[in-house]
Amino acid sequence: MEGQEIERYFQDLGDELELREFKNPIRIMVVGGVFMLLMVKNRKATEDVDIVLLDYPDTTNTTPETVAFKAAVNAVASMHHLKRKWMNDDVAYFIMDMAPHPQPELWREFKKLHVYVPVKEYILALKLMVFRQKDVNDVESLLRELQITTREQAQATVDRFVPDKRWQEHYLLEDTLDELF
Repeated sequence: MEGQEIERYFQDLGDELELREFKNPIRIMVVGGVFMLLMVKNRKATEDVDIVLLDYPDTTNTTPETVAFKAAVNAVASMHHLKRKWMNDDVAYFIMDMAPHPQPELWREFKKLHVYVPVKEYILALKLMVFRQKDVNDVESLLRELQITTREQAQATVDRFVPDKRWQEHYLLEDTLDELF
């Protein structure tokens, strides 16, 4: 999915939410590849849209709102012949437990869909924590954009959002920083 396509899907999802008579806007925060595509612009496409439902962070405990939201997401998938998980909150449980304070800011409104983005430092901290080969370009782009040039600066960024050292040890942050700096 490319940026313009994603924005079209967001618009259609906002329309679907309005059709389903949501009283309040649904607030989502985008992370992962879609964040890199839309905010950092270091890639041309992403495979899916990773989100956190800000008002319903645990969608395993279903509510009428989360059921209706997922139905609206599925309607957009059908409309555009997308895979059903084109938009998913699979990362929400992981990141909101490990790094619960993303400091999101409103990026755009699409009728009843309000799209938020975290600060870039938050995304860098997450990518450093779960560092994979496919993240190298994203991490390098974020380091450059944030003018982080030392291991100490990178560590301070992670500490700001993931202060629990147990998470850092579990995800071998030391090894990641050794590899990058």
